[in-house]
Amino acid sequence: MTVSFSMFQIYRLVWLSFMTSMCLSACIHDSVLQETPVVSSNIISSRVPRLFPRSTSSDYFQPLRVTPWYLLGENAFISQGQIRQLKIALQEVTQMLSSTLSVHRSEGSLLLNRDISRFCRSVWRAPNDNKCAYMQTSYQGEKCLDVTIPDFHLQGVKVWSDLEKEPRTVIEDGAGVPDTDFLLYVQVAQTQKCAAQPSVIAYASYCQQDPTGRPLAGVIVFCTDHLREEEYNQRHIIQVALHELLHTLGFSSSLYASWLDCSLAEYGEACSSRTRVTNTDENGQFRIYTPTVMQKMGEHLGVEGVGAPLENKGFPNLASSHWESRFFQGSIMTALLSPPHLTHLDPITLAAFTDMGWYKVNATIKSQLMWGKGAGRYFGLPTTCQDSSTGFFCTGSKLGCHHLHLDKGNCSTDSYLEGCHIYSPLIHGGECWRHQNSGDPDEIFHAQSRCFYSNLTKGASPNQEFRGRCYLHQCLGENHFQVKVHESEWTDCPAGAWIQVAGYEGFIQCPSGCLCLGFQTPHVATLTPTYVTGQITTVKENNVYPTEGIVQFRVQVEVSQRHKWTSEIKSFLLDEVLGVIAQKAGVQRCFLQSHMKEDLDLSFAIVGKWSTDCPPTPEADTAAFSLLTLNQDGAPYIIYNSSYFSTVSIR
Repeated sequence: MTVSFSMFQIYRLVWLSFMTSMCLSACIHDSVLQETPVVSSNIISSRVPRLFPRSTSSDYFQPLRVTPWYLLGENAFISQGQIRQLKIALQEVTQMLSSTLSVHRSEGSLLLNRDISRFCRSVWRAPNDNKCAYMQTSYQGEKCLDVTIPDFHLQGVKVWSDLEKEPRTVIEDGAGVPDTDFLLYVQVAQTQKCAAQPSVIAYASYCQQDPTGRPLAGVIVFCTDHLREEEYNQRHIIQVALHELLHTLGFSSSLYASWLDCSLAEYGEACSSRTRVTNTDENGQFRIYTPTVMQKMGEHLGVEGVGAPLENKGFPNLASSHWESRFFQGSIMTALLSPPHLTHLDPITLAAFTDMGWYKVNATIKSQLMWGKGAGRYFGLPTTCQDSSTGFFCTGSKLGCHHLHLDKGNCSTDSYLEGCHIYSPLIHGGECWRHQNSGDPDEIFHAQSRCFYSNLTKGASPNQEFRGRCYLHQCLGENHFQVKVHESEWTDCPAGAWIQVAGYEGFIQCPSGCLCLGFQTPHVATLTPTYVTGQITTVKENNVYPTEGIVQFRVQVEVSQRHKWTSEIKSFLLDEVLGVIAQKAGVQRCFLQSHMKEDLDLSFAIVGKWSTDCPPTPEADTAAFSLLTLNQDGAPYIIYNSSYFSTVSIR
């Protein structure tokens, strides 16, 4: 059998492969908004609580419950295995959101509204003012973007006569969706939007709001081509799903006008609409000027009175739904996402969710934004980014280091940077932490390797320019580390200094403020064996590489809601528990692995170890140790609320 491809198909396959290797994903949320009618409730019903003053008990805020509702169908053209992988990815994202955001929950099941302009042919003026008189005979239900909402998720339809107080029920209320604060419809399809922009992995929008303005329901569409086995990447899917869900939950230009001001709630006043969320600065750039956002921007840049700039590409006179790329490299909410291991849920994005008024943000969540840290008021402007002395921007096209120093990078630009150049990670072979890569003779690729600027040579004059190279590092303290070159001893590398290495000509620059941050000396001996036992083992490769932390321990899980423990339910619980432990310890979920045994009930053996499938983060140096110090006081080290298992205790 022979198979032939058109030039367009070949081009598309090459483009998809290129974008996958680059790990870049573009977002089209702002254009999708224009095609999404939004239904909101204008009357506060007994099902929806008012926003309680923030001085009241924090019990009113409970973890956000996002319920995915899969509408895959036969047209999805993906296997059952791929569907399962997609569900696992979304489960990880919803757990992450549940541990990050809390809301005022409604009583009973979530029941969505119907659009009166769609189902009603005419309404009364008086005495049954604005109530439906006649149902539209052509009414075919409600949609969320292109997804048809099931009738049992919707309120019913009632019609009134001109004088009677009691209506006639035409369609009964649906059963609704229990234990849900936000309903996410999940669709897999190769739509026209997917075909038009191959870099789009998924897109999403909200379509329903409660009386306070908080989004109640939305849809996310995954483009089929990116879910096929030859293109699928679990970390990319998790990253994009988180980005799109943050849009649907409130980080959206069409929702800025709905954000609430709860600044007087502690004095007993109800929350009110914000007068203005966005405004332009002296350069015409739209920024978000809300209190917590400005506070976090000030802490980040080291100045006061600075709003957070929004992307202006394609939106010269409008506020967009993304942070400006020149200011927010590595943020989860830029329009063009970096590779997953270089992208984070940053403190300024979390500040925006605080200022929405609908959510309480978990203050213990570890978030970071290294790009532009302490760089001052004029950082990121097209007029200042030509200055490469800050270490963030660059000029020319030389080989250097990505600003997190996990990867080598090429000095380059893109359409979102407005002429500014940054060190973008190499397409292939630039990950210092991936031991399969190779480079110059002095380089070492390893999980504990980082990118350093160097012109080292062996036995010759260093006549080449400084460029990014991969060397081992080990942390000794906060911003204090050593470096190891091939066939050399460990050498102290004071942050910000230039050092020489015995046996080599030339220098290495020691980066400052980006390695060994938040370092704490592990206190493994203080562990209480009654609840968690753990040990640090070491791994050496050819006696050249440093020891690498591997943590092994066993946890006992207890749940307050009884279940018939099938293998499937146990597996679901295990995935949830691993996600919660990773979130609590501040490590990536892929760092943790476990194999469930049927005869151990709810006891799981867990191994934490970096691998090539789980790239490190800048703070990864103490990841294994952070897991082992979760229960130093001898108490159950994690207790959390689960939408499926109720209260879960992990010992």
